[in-house]
Order: sequence, then C-alpha cells, then structure tokens
Amino acid sequence: MQRALVAAVLAIVAGAGAPAFAQSVAVPRPKTVEISGGVTLVGGYDFGASNAELTPNAGTSPPFVEFKTTNRLKPGLGLQGRIGFVITPALAVEGGVRFTRPTYEVRVTDDFEGAPNTTIEETLSQYVFDGALVWHITGARFAGGSGVPFLYGGAGYLRELHEENAFVEEGIEYHAGGGIKWWFGQSGRIGIRAEGGISIRDGGFDFKDGKRMVPVAGASVIYSF
Repeated sequence: MQRALVAAVLAIVAGAGAPAFAQSVAVPRPKTVEISGGVTLVGGYDFGASNAELTPNAGTSPPFVEFKTTNRLKPGLGLQGRIGFVITPALAVEGGVRFTRPTYEVRVTDDFEGAPNTTIEETLSQYVFDGALVWHITGARFAGGSGVPFLYGGAGYLRELHEENAFVEEGIEYHAGGGIKWWFGQSGRIGIRAEGGISIRDGGFDFKDGKRMVPVAGASVIYSF
C-alpha cells in the first residue's frame, strides 16, 4: 500500500507539469530557506499472535488457554512540516515534525466460554521530531533545472501518546529515503515535494525490545526564500 502511494505521487507529479516548469531557474539556490508542509503516510506492522493462559498450580499440566489474540498497528495518515537551509546546491540541512494517528488493533478469538470473536481498537497520537541531511542530485536536474531528485537521512525523537494521554511511550527514530522537488514558474519560489523511504524505530509502542522498520511516504508544498 505504501509503495503504491509513493509511486502514485511521483507519477502524478511527473505527468502534471513538465511544460509549465520548462522556463524555471535552476534550483535549489545556496543560502536560502525552504519551508514545506503537507501529508504523510506511515506504515503499520504486526505484533503477532499471543495466548491468554492460566498455568495450573502443580505446573505439570499444559497451560489453559482462555482466549487468543492477534495484534497489529495499522498504517497512520497524518501531517508533516519541515524547515531547511540550503548550504550549497547539492547539500541542505533540515528539521521537521511528523504527526500521525495510527490505530492499535487487537483481535480476540477462541474464547473458552464461547464468547463471539471481537476486535478492540485504540488510537495513538504519534509524533516524530527529527533532523536530516539532504543531498540534491544536481547532475540529474530535469525540466529546465526546475526539478531535482534528492536523497535524505537523519534521526529524531519519537513520542507516542495513548488515548486520553493516559500513557506515554518514547523512543529514537532513524530515517532514510529519496524523492523529488519540483519548482513552479521562473522564480522557483514555490514548488512541490514528493518522497518515500523507511523509518526505523527503537522504542515507542511495542511489545518487545529491538528495532522495527516501517515505510513512510509524503507529499508537500514548498516555499523558498
């Protein structure tokens, strides 16, 4: 699903405007600031299955299974904002925030008392505050210099709140990926940005220690000054 979103965004951008950008100046320009804001999609992951068990006092009989559960965190759609400083045409630094509302789902089955299967859901508030380096592949500019591919990588702070802010989870986030920036008009002040990559989370809402990798994608409007 996430890969399809990235492909669709890039295809729409590529097909929508090549003639309109043909006379634009080459960007990005050194010593300028870029502000962007838009939407983001963060992938989910499965926690796997588990059993609710009662262990006999003697400890010799097999555990008694009260019910079974399967657990997963669904993909979350949200908002993102970034601010960056272009050091050279090829290199920029940026910081940003990403906010999503993924849903944690528990599917309860095989209740020993015969209760019907049921699904329990909780919505999380997920924040990522990060910094990154951006490398513009200036040798691959297109559309008269108004379009440029880029790669990025960085790290940040992950904060997740359960419903009604009853519990807080924290962790570290690492990310890397690539995309394109495409600027409108001769001034090259306003453009669009589409990107996709991976987000590696260490900590946050999880049932086990270790890192998880999830896909991320986004599309934003950029303003340069």
